[in-house]
Amino acid sequence: MLQRSAIATPTAPKLRTVMALLAMNAGSVVGTHQLVEELWGENPPPSSTTTLQTYIYQLRKTLGLGGSGTPAHLPGDPAAAGRDPVLHTMMNGYLLGLPEKSLDSQEFVARARRGRAEMAAGELEKAAVTFRSALALWSGAAMTGVTAGPILQAEEVRLEELRKTVLEQRIDIDLRLGRHREVIGELIAIVAQQPIHEGFHAKLMLALYQAGRRSEALLAYQGARTALARELGLEPSAELRRLQQKMIAGEPVIENPARTSAFPASRTDPVTRLPPGLPRLVGREAELDQVGAAVADRLASAPAVLVLGPPGSGKSAFLTYTAHRLRSAYPDGDLYARLLGPDGTPVPPETVLNDFLGAIGVRPERIPATLEERARMFRSWADGRKVLIVLDDATDTAQLRPLLTAGPGSAVLVASRRRLVDPGLTATVELPPLSPDAARRMLADACGDHRLAADADATEGLLDLCARLPVALRVVADRGRLRPHWPMGRLLRSYRTAPDREAGPEGPALAELGLLGSVDLTRRLLGAEERRALHRLAAAADSTVTPEDAAGILGVVPGDAESLLEHLVEHYLMHPDPDPVPGQPSGSGAGTDDRYRYRFSPAVRAALAVLADPAGHPGPAARGHGTGPSVPAPRNAARADAPVLVTR
Repeated sequence: MLQRSAIATPTAPKLRTVMALLAMNAGSVVGTHQLVEELWGENPPPSSTTTLQTYIYQLRKTLGLGGSGTPAHLPGDPAAAGRDPVLHTMMNGYLLGLPEKSLDSQEFVARARRGRAEMAAGELEKAAVTFRSALALWSGAAMTGVTAGPILQAEEVRLEELRKTVLEQRIDIDLRLGRHREVIGELIAIVAQQPIHEGFHAKLMLALYQAGRRSEALLAYQGARTALARELGLEPSAELRRLQQKMIAGEPVIENPARTSAFPASRTDPVTRLPPGLPRLVGREAELDQVGAAVADRLASAPAVLVLGPPGSGKSAFLTYTAHRLRSAYPDGDLYARLLGPDGTPVPPETVLNDFLGAIGVRPERIPATLEERARMFRSWADGRKVLIVLDDATDTAQLRPLLTAGPGSAVLVASRRRLVDPGLTATVELPPLSPDAARRMLADACGDHRLAADADATEGLLDLCARLPVALRVVADRGRLRPHWPMGRLLRSYRTAPDREAGPEGPALAELGLLGSVDLTRRLLGAEERRALHRLAAAADSTVTPEDAAGILGVVPGDAESLLEHLVEHYLMHPDPDPVPGQPSGSGAGTDDRYRYRFSPAVRAALAVLADPAGHPGPAARGHGTGPSVPAPRNAARADAPVLVTR
């Protein structure tokens, strides 16, 4: 397999054998005993050594191979490869010195090694070019025209197996790059030449299937089964049978016996997409335990825990904090998506799945077009893996259901601004306002116990102002850190805009406590008519309202008003009063017409007073009185539930 043209070609078969053995070991000493065994086997003639010396002389003369004594450099030294071929006589054998890249067999091995390195680095196009150039060096069998003995036969097998490996890797890349149709003809010829090579049969099936020729792909499986039974008396391997079953079921084929996958074969690191979480979460110990128990429930094939709570309850912060606590139990990685855009527009599930497939390494051109196909592809990847999937701000079950596709061993954490019911959700955890002790602990962590104790009344005023909601408390705590010289009374006055301190938490100061964005996103989930009704109720209703009261305000029948109120409760924009309407039985059984009062939380009422109504008019608090707005611009404080676009 010399690349350079020889001046003359040995015609005698044994001269070719000697030359081939020396060339295959160029730069290394080939022992006399090896040459004798290759030429005559285990029973050489008595004159074998003398005859071998004659062959060496003839090669030097015919091919112009100079040199007779020990070379100036040791074998393996780069300097031993001179500008011209030379055949040296060593103490116990012979050494053929050749210029670099004289042998196409050595060049083939070097290109194959380079192509594998490019493939591992993800440079698929470059690797495909390198593999093709390596295969182009072949013009037939490795030892064409040579009578091979045991040593050359072993070398021939090694080179042939390496050639098959390079060919498989090049076809793998072509399939991964979507060149299914281009390789079908080549693969048909290959399987005809190598009918019992299951890897090539698998590739042919894949190429046909991905080209939209499923029936032919299944016929190719039958051809492989027939060839294996005829030649070896065997059934196809389990991997090949699984591939056939996926094709029968019409599933997207992303894994196969030859590892021709839509996912990069070189990826071994876990996928990590979680956003940063809080270093500490105060007052949610019971809820954290509930989530831990739910994901540990192995009766659920893939636990899916729904986290709910009113605006400002810190659902997003709780979700990411919990995910960071659990992530070590899911070694194959974590995926995160925000399902609600900053403008209140739900993110389509096909967009989320597109991002997930891209995160796990699927090339854009391999991602299916439809929601169903993307869900199947992601489900196939997740099957058998332990993955934690985190879905923040889910808007409804239609959006959520295609994303609940994790298999056994994985888990899904979901946060939503409204109550959701779906069989795929295995547990629900609600986040109420913090207890008085937990809320006080949040402020103490930031401001210090001494500041809280020095002005207990102002501390209680701040807790009331924040309605013990974590988002508002975190904003106040951040300002307390920025102003360590302020007493709690000064901190409270910085949020009070009404002169009457008894105005309490219903004052418009809540607008700058990080709650506007959360309430706004929640109300945008309502229909236009429901949003208008929400603003009318917030502006006209007393602290509590009955369905009859709401009917009078809205000009509808009480039944429709009650349906609207319950819908607002579902979105945590109103709350049912724990006491029944006076005159109605309390705790009555089935068949009793129990109706309840409904109320706005102070935070929601204050936010709606500032936000524009659906017609675009600013709320009454935002319009203000006199010369300027009554609510100052929000401070630049951290907010866990602020609407932030997360791009992954």
